[in-house]
Amino acid sequence: MEPSDITLQLGQLLLVQTTTELLTGILKFVDPKRKIIELENAYDQRSNCQYTSPQILNLPQIKKLQIIRDNTLPNSRNSSSSTTPSASEIDPESPTSYKTALKSLASTPESKQSPQQDSDVSLSSTELELIHGQLNAIVCITQTDQKYHKALADIRVQPVVALVMEPVDYGRAQRTSVLIISTFQTVYIFDIIALGNIFREMKQLLEAEQPRKAVHYSHRLVDHLRNRHGVNLGGIFDTFVAISIVRGIKEPMTLIEAVEQTFNITHLYFQPGAESNHNMDPYKRPLTADFSQVLAKKAIFQLKLHEHLLHKHMLKNFYNQCNIFSHTFCEKEDVTTPLEMQRKSRAGFQHIKRSTNDFAFNFNGLK
Repeated sequence: MEPSDITLQLGQLLLVQTTTELLTGILKFVDPKRKIIELENAYDQRSNCQYTSPQILNLPQIKKLQIIRDNTLPNSRNSSSSTTPSASEIDPESPTSYKTALKSLASTPESKQSPQQDSDVSLSSTELELIHGQLNAIVCITQTDQKYHKALADIRVQPVVALVMEPVDYGRAQRTSVLIISTFQTVYIFDIIALGNIFREMKQLLEAEQPRKAVHYSHRLVDHLRNRHGVNLGGIFDTFVAISIVRGIKEPMTLIEAVEQTFNITHLYFQPGAESNHNMDPYKRPLTADFSQVLAKKAIFQLKLHEHLLHKHMLKNFYNQCNIFSHTFCEKEDVTTPLEMQRKSRAGFQHIKRSTNDFAFNFNGLK
């Protein structure tokens, strides 16, 4: 959403995109007359830089602005104002209009605050902080040392991991550069050029059904692994297949495009700084910090996409039934309720219904 189309309120957590930065931060000051805003505790999602001083931004330099979270005081949510002026409607000469603009957003429905109605979900500040932590703890592996074996041991006990390889756009036609595996805590970047090969322990891990591997466009990845390394990838969960089934549409969609549309993340998030574009050659060594960050972000969001599709959509009907079944007894006041819990009781069984269409998923966020 353009800055002029959104109402600003002190205490909001904002995502602000400029030409060179993608900032998250708490809105601490707005000056409609000078057209500036001030962000506290600002963090650049693009460069993974945490600013220690407040960041002042001119509204004209802001490309997009999104409200991630509204941190207003509880009493401000009782505002009786029925209208919400936008930033462009604030009269800078009026001392009351600015205060009204800051207070009135609290009563605005969430649907009106969302800058991208076609997205499925926006990340919370907690999720962004966790991602920030992961990006600060990337493990790059260039030799089969203790770090390598410790990484494999950690990956081996995970129920599911994200798997990304670069480059595999043309399958076997491209030489392997890196293999990235992300758990829910750590991102491991295996430098295949430095390692020289995918060795037996890694091959066994990739071919096993567990951990399950969340991948995107598995047909290209499988072709690459089988023909380049003799690896038959096992335990595949393809997020492209999942998103195609959920949407009911079969159209090309890269991992980054899927992430953009699902999590309301701009493509700028996955781009390095302008000064680093010339260092994004996957075969150039040593791997640059910017390139490693981009790879890690892909793997982190690959795993998040898997979790979101599986638990919010593909298993949605199952979770609804679990919730209904779990309340079979607790809301009854009848003193005979405990008698209904005898071993062969069928109480609540009526709530368990098999779907007539296993692929009748609901994914309103992507049209």
